[in-house]
Amino acid sequence: MAEYRLSAPAEAQIDEILDWSQEKFGDRSRERYATLLIAAMEDVADDPEQKSVSWRRTAFGSIGAYHISHSRRRVPDPPGPVGDPRHFLVFRIGHEGIVDILGFIHERMLFGRALGRIVSENRGDT
Repeated sequence: MAEYRLSAPAEAQIDEILDWSQEKFGDRSRERYATLLIAAMEDVADDPEQKSVSWRRTAFGSIGAYHISHSRRRVPDPPGPVGDPRHFLVFRIGHEGIVDILGFIHERMLFGRALGRIVSENRGDT
């Protein structure tokens, strides 16, 4: 399995996403979404150039976006699949080919604005 690392902003976002999921849908939902997020990060690390990734050029370099729904089949039961995953995983290929997970974008957000915020939050991590 290829390597990935989480930026501090991405870690904070994961906590927010999972807390919200637990608050709205309960403990099992939190566990399912957490398992899906891990599967998505592993899938991107294993093949960051896969066809499910869309690339954007930014001042920060090339940034990939991957909708976590593409990893739904890899979530075991239990905890079971997430019914309607709503997030894009945002990453770049860092030093030595390690995938840097920069953050997550909810599909209802304005993508360009949210991507700009993620790039800005991660500038110090270059």
